Amino acid sequence: MPKSFLSACCLALLVAGCSGPNQPRTVDRVDQDNLIEVGELYRHYQFTKKKPPQQLSDFNTLRSMGANGYEALRTGSVVLRYNATLPDTDEETGQTDSNEVLAYEKQVPENGGYVLLLNRSIKKMTADEFKAAPRPAGSKEVSPEPAVKK
Repeated sequence: MPKSFLSACCLALLVAGCSGPNQPRTVDRVDQDNLIEVGELYRHYQFTKKKPPQQLSDFNTLRSMGANGYEALRTGSVVLRYNATLPDTDEETGQTDSNEVLAYEKQVPENGGYVLLLNRSIKKMTADEFKAAPRPAGSKEVSPEPAVKK
């Protein structure tokens, strides 16, 4: 009897989790997800190459890991500060204190919005908070590279 009760409970949890309403992602969630993917691309590059990325093409071999984040960088809807050394490359984000801006949505300087901090956590800032926020030492913004026509 205990095994069948446990099985019934597991099945009920599985059905409840799978049968919930299919909620569409909000614009805010998409923006945050893009920044999360950019952070993961950055982390993986620095972890494997032992140095921070210098330009968008550094992510070419990793783009499948964060295709939406890569596309956001390529189109300029997310701006990244290259050459910033992450304080840690653990998978878990926010393990160190950081208020330095690593990446941000294009409209943040004028309208505020979501930013990716150097510790790869996401924070919503006003335009004034963004202007006052520090940038990582040695980092630089690089304009998106033009697409190569085949």
